[in-house]
Amino acid sequence: MKKRQMNTDILTIQLPTDEISFLRQYAERHRITISELIDRYARGLQVSQTYDLHPDIQKITGIIPKDIDTDEIFYQHSMEKHT
Repeated sequence: MKKRQMNTDILTIQLPTDEISFLRQYAERHRITISELIDRYARGLQVSQTYDLHPDIQKITGIIPKDIDTDEIFYQHSMEKHT
């Protein structure tokens, strides 16, 4: 999947050291960069302001990368579960 081109800028933020450690570990576990993590969170905030989604749905919006074929994963899970 080809990523869309976008204008970018640099943002420097200060956070507590333990929060930065958490973000690094989380991003590494999910094989994304901290920039991607923050971008996904920001996009989720934008979506939640655009639509009146249930708060539980808003919490999970954007956590699955768009390059993952969720239909295929679900199909494989179903096949394993029912065979």
